[in-house]
Amino acid sequence: MELVLIVVALAAPWVGAILAAALRPADIGARAAAWTGGIGTVAAVAAAIAAALGLTSSAGAADTLAHVMLILVLGLSALIQAYALRYLRGDLRQRWFAVWAGALTGSTAALVTAQTVVVFTLAWVAAGLSLVLLLATYRSLPQARQGVRRAAWSFAIADTPLVIAAVVVVIAAGGDVRLDDLATVAAALPDATAVALALLVVTAALGRSAQMPFHRWLPATLSAPTPVSALLHAGVVNAGAILLIRFSPLVAPAAVAMAVVFTAGAATLVYATVLRLVKTDVKGRLVHSTAGQMGFMMMAVGLGAFAAAVFHLVAHGLYKSTLFLSAGTGVAAGAEKRAWPAPSPATVRTTTAAAVLIGSALTIGVLVAGKALIAPATTPVSLALLAFLACTAIVAVAAGLRRRMSLRSVAAAAVVVATLGLSYIVAVGWFEQLIPTPAGTQAPSPWLLVIPAALLIAIELMSRSPRFAPTLSSAVYARALAASTVPTPAPGGATRPRTPSLSKEVAR
Repeated sequence: MELVLIVVALAAPWVGAILAAALRPADIGARAAAWTGGIGTVAAVAAAIAAALGLTSSAGAADTLAHVMLILVLGLSALIQAYALRYLRGDLRQRWFAVWAGALTGSTAALVTAQTVVVFTLAWVAAGLSLVLLLATYRSLPQARQGVRRAAWSFAIADTPLVIAAVVVVIAAGGDVRLDDLATVAAALPDATAVALALLVVTAALGRSAQMPFHRWLPATLSAPTPVSALLHAGVVNAGAILLIRFSPLVAPAAVAMAVVFTAGAATLVYATVLRLVKTDVKGRLVHSTAGQMGFMMMAVGLGAFAAAVFHLVAHGLYKSTLFLSAGTGVAAGAEKRAWPAPSPATVRTTTAAAVLIGSALTIGVLVAGKALIAPATTPVSLALLAFLACTAIVAVAAGLRRRMSLRSVAAAAVVVATLGLSYIVAVGWFEQLIPTPAGTQAPSPWLLVIPAALLIAIELMSRSPRFAPTLSSAVYARALAASTVPTPAPGGATRPRTPSLSKEVAR
């Protein structure tokens, strides 16, 4: 029963793409594709329930991670395609979006449920190709064509190593290999070859998740319609974690590969956070926030915290898709609030005291007690992630209380932070039971999280307080503003250079 439902779920996006291409007018085809995606989502949920109830064979058609990701991919895609019915109504490119959205959803669904190396690799490449074509929805715009070129080049450079690694594994094993059997194949390879293959897989994961040095393609996609930006979070830009988890028998034992994953994630997190703070447009802030969040996800993977990474992947996909789809409403609300009188900010001393008080209560009273009661098993990685969570909460509370300080706001901040902290412990504890860390994982020290945490706090201080390192703050701001500006292509196809005096004017 489970297998039949999964087949229906996997076929639904492709059927929707065919209907969108065949039916006339375009609105009818797009509506049929959205409804078909909804049917696929129902089938995916039913398959997960059937697996939970044991209505399956002994081998099972998919594991827990596949069920979770399949529901996320199909569910988000169906909602986004339903949103796009109104967003693109009457648009000449509506059919193009519906067709390639279905193809991207179908490829990603095949990717998250793949059980062999060859199937996973083919689905990975197909998802990248479908995304490039989907980004070409408004290919008449020079900015859109530039985004397509950047994404195509990044995927071509980053995906080639994965193809090479898959070919080597298949040749070494004498045929296609189940992902569960990668540990056996890796053990039979020379150590240098296994490490090289792990680094090839890591390269592909960094490219798809827009991590440094492949971070430039994601900001160039802002000219794509909003439903495309939202669809990126349905297992597409966050597919790097799925790749590393599926290939973890090959990647996790390689200490250098795990160090590269952690370092690239930490660097992207800090870099993207700086760029996000200088962006003034909604989509620009959201897209750099996505890159930074993917950096945190990669840091968790690099530390061997695969369960925390999957939880973050799911939560971020749901949250950021919602933000993209409500970007227009957010712009209108922001325009209305700008007409309101600005409240006088609280003093730095008062804000710091309140933030430290709430942060201490969170760390001592909530996280420690919650961890002891809900998930008593502790590891250095889990403790380090909780400490990182506490630092993030303190900074967020301080920023909020700086704008509005009152007894009600302090109490609300404490309740919200405590609720989120306990929810995080419960969710990660549940995922840890479903996605255990592979034996022999060679991860770097989890306390290296202190470095990105300290840098993020310094960035927050520079952005909030003009007295904190004013010279350094001006230099960072000018460089971040220049780096976050995607050059506009000239009509002839060449790239229009930035204004030479921009950095100097900002520094003044």
